[in-house]
Amino acid sequence: MSVQHKIDYDLWANQHTLKAIKKVQEESIQNELNRLFAHLFKAQIIWYNRIQKIQEQVEIWGNYTTEECESLLNDSHAMLEGVASKMGERCAYTNSKGNSFEDSVEDIFEHVIIHGQHHRAQIFLLLRKAGYEPPTTDYIFYKRSL
Repeated sequence: MSVQHKIDYDLWANQHTLKAIKKVQEESIQNELNRLFAHLFKAQIIWYNRIQKIQEQVEIWGNYTTEECESLLNDSHAMLEGVASKMGERCAYTNSKGNSFEDSVEDIFEHVIIHGQHHRAQIFLLLRKAGYEPPTTDYIFYKRSL
């Protein structure tokens, strides 16, 4: 799968996830869904900033409204494109615990994509437990939708 396919798939899966989150009526459940969904995007921002050498504090586990999550989603495609634009490079950074690392941008990109899948799965489990049907976001369904 090409880098662009991964970026497009990630956007598609996140759009379907947001649609499902918007259907939730219970405030406490929606708050937890929003928290997980926003975390997915905040992590993208952190990695984007590291790769672009932007020094900015990002709240990784905050409380967000559905509208704020939608705004983060709308920006996420550009974030992933920005990460992908640095393929072939290495990224030296200091993590939130103060430890220094250097990784290839390719590995960081893969991490960001897999991290998103991980948190969408958590969101889908919460949806199912609350009696909602989570969307089907398997890659093969994305390909069939094209």
